[in-house]
Amino acid sequence: MEKAKAFDKMSILFDFDGTIGDTETPAMEVAFWELAPYLPDTTPDKLDGLMPEFVRDNAGKAFEFMVEKVDEDRKAAGLSTISEAFAAKSEPKEMLDAVDPHRKKFGLKTFAELRAPDGGEKENLLIQQKTETVDALSKIAQPCNGVPEVLAALTAAGVAFCISTTSPKPRVPASITACKLDEYFPADKVHSGESDFDPPRFKPNPSVYLKAAETEGKEPANCIAVEDSGSGVGSASNAGVGLTVGYVGASHIPDYKKDTHAEMLMSGGRAENGKGAEIVISDMTDLPKVIEFFAGEKIAGKSAPFDFPEELISSLKQPVWVHSTKA
Repeated sequence: MEKAKAFDKMSILFDFDGTIGDTETPAMEVAFWELAPYLPDTTPDKLDGLMPEFVRDNAGKAFEFMVEKVDEDRKAAGLSTISEAFAAKSEPKEMLDAVDPHRKKFGLKTFAELRAPDGGEKENLLIQQKTETVDALSKIAQPCNGVPEVLAALTAAGVAFCISTTSPKPRVPASITACKLDEYFPADKVHSGESDFDPPRFKPNPSVYLKAAETEGKEPANCIAVEDSGSGVGSASNAGVGLTVGYVGASHIPDYKKDTHAEMLMSGGRAENGKGAEIVISDMTDLPKVIEFFAGEKIAGKSAPFDFPEELISSLKQPVWVHSTKA
């Protein structure tokens, strides 16, 4: 009975890309091929080699920040801004030709098709990227492993949950539909740092977590955030969320990067209070056990940092990281 009461007071605040949806890889690949024609100091034959590092380095970041970084590099190389090059259609033809096959992979038009009369080209790259990312993810988005089972289990247990993401609408709802998760995430359960605020409030700004907790009718200290990015962990910490669970099970984090990624999530580098994820899991089906543990700690009047018992850690699918130690 006490645990049921604890469940009633809490809500699970999920990030979306790389947490609910295994969408970081395709979304970042679309972003890379949007930016590829504007990358300075590179050639078409190098693009395939640059793409994996770009995906790893930019997962969880807003496209606006990626544009700013490339514009800085272009300025240092004596080139115009991306916006100016897009408007002037001055991209090197060989770069456009190299990018087009990758665009086709996502069901997107080639540059020639876009720029034909009535081809649908947008007025700037930012709008085009957002539109084309929605188009791509609406066709190919898949949930992270174990997510449908976990959402069903939380629903059966009476644990509330929602989405708290930087990513915009309608991109997230389109991905939810592609992942076949609409029953769990109606419109009032999807909160976006980009779309719900004017101007947008991107993580690590705490606003989207505070809004999610308020809409759920829960105190942030009674909520659990589930995050795969440093900026997301920072946002949850800055909002005073009671427990942040890091997750490294999505496809954009290769096995050889899981250790360093988990350590980054626990480091709290993007949090004003330096508080990172208390525990990092690699299998989403472990989340209900962590939630049950948190409920027990709340019943006992405890708060972070938590002392995760060995019995709990050994029951989870490995690897698991706790307080900078791999279990």
